[in-house]
Amino acid sequence: MENIVRFEHCGELIYTSTHRENTHSSAEEPGWTGSGPAGVPSGRCPLCGDQLSFRLLDAPVAVPCPFSNGHETPCSFLLSSRSGPTSISEQNDSELHVGISNSEGVVFSYTESGVQRQQQSWEKSLTIPLITPSNHPSVPLITPSNHPSPAVVTPSNHPSPPLLPGSVVRSWDRRLETFSSQDRWTTDRFSEEGEFGSCCYGFALSFINEVRRSEVMEVISQNTFTLGCVLPTIQRSSKYLSLYDHIRHHGYYHSTTA
Repeated sequence: MENIVRFEHCGELIYTSTHRENTHSSAEEPGWTGSGPAGVPSGRCPLCGDQLSFRLLDAPVAVPCPFSNGHETPCSFLLSSRSGPTSISEQNDSELHVGISNSEGVVFSYTESGVQRQQQSWEKSLTIPLITPSNHPSVPLITPSNHPSPAVVTPSNHPSPPLLPGSVVRSWDRRLETFSSQDRWTTDRFSEEGEFGSCCYGFALSFINEVRRSEVMEVISQNTFTLGCVLPTIQRSSKYLSLYDHIRHHGYYHSTTA
């Protein structure tokens, strides 16, 4: 998936792929003629056809991609799809798979074959960090945008509070391994674990709640976690994919500046 950059021209915010070349040129649409070093556009404006040049403060900026390598995001809740990252959106009903990463990026997930411990296959995931960033700076806080426009996918200025205190990171791996070894997560009991609507979801949320109980915190319901964490993350993914798909078919996307 190519990166997306945003810049301002003709009083509009223009979004384009960093590697798009010579596409969609016409009398009405002057077209995009490629990108320069480090993804900086170096062609003509797709709206007016003028040659583009930028001052340092006006240089194009990268639009944050919601997908990241789950093996490089420790102590997190991960969402993935066997159909690839483009299937993780509100418009796609493909089955999602979820897991929990340990401090070294090994992803634990519950499947028909029991609990899996994977060091690969989660390279393009949606990630929800679970540890307080201020106490564990190596874990980034990723929060969705609430802006209705598909072109605005920058982080929110009002992030949701993290689910667990930073102090649990010291025992995270031990707790996750012990939890995963419980009899309830065996192969023959896979079909019984429907408490949260899906077995892998039940495994992940049950672990989060077990840690919360040990920290004398209230358990979090499926509805609260889904509406407060999972759904906003998928909505952010949907906006990005909508923008990406528009650029792939039309060469660029533009919106009026505020």
